[in-house]
Amino acid sequence: MAVTVERRKGERRRFSSGPKTADLILPFIEILCLSIWLGSMVFFSFAVAPSAFASLPSHQLAGLLVTSTISKVEWLGIVLGPILLVLLIVTRKRGERIYSATAVRAALLATMTVSAVISRYFITPAMVTLRNAMPNGIDSISATDPMKVQFDSLHHYSVGLMSVALFAGLAALFLTVRSPMKR
Repeated sequence: MAVTVERRKGERRRFSSGPKTADLILPFIEILCLSIWLGSMVFFSFAVAPSAFASLPSHQLAGLLVTSTISKVEWLGIVLGPILLVLLIVTRKRGERIYSATAVRAALLATMTVSAVISRYFITPAMVTLRNAMPNGIDSISATDPMKVQFDSLHHYSVGLMSVALFAGLAALFLTVRSPMKR
């Protein structure tokens, strides 16, 4: 929207009223949500999990702490993923091509959300069940025990899902920040 102001006789000057509030707030909320989600994954992966296993007296206790913490990271993804997808739909331009940066961002956010859902409802509960089924805890079980082998396999899937979500999130953040700059 532009405002026209009379300066001198017959001379006009146009002033832009600037971007609408929604044009500033919605991208801020989008970047904030994505940053919180990414930050939680980075903090969990590089601070919480390694510190728990390095400082607690047993893997059993460290696993309990890590399970409690990862459940919060998973919930963040389950809540923030759909919010981010809705924000993306609300802020997209009409008539935008299907292969646009917005479509790529949507695919990345969907990948992150699906990773959180799979981890929350399939991987983490299976790992907890296995850990609880080990008679004297995970520290006393042989590395070749079928339960330990299965637990380790699930752990690899868990790490893989977090890695996929983290890299998808970094790509989504890059595209999100880059998007307003192109305007």
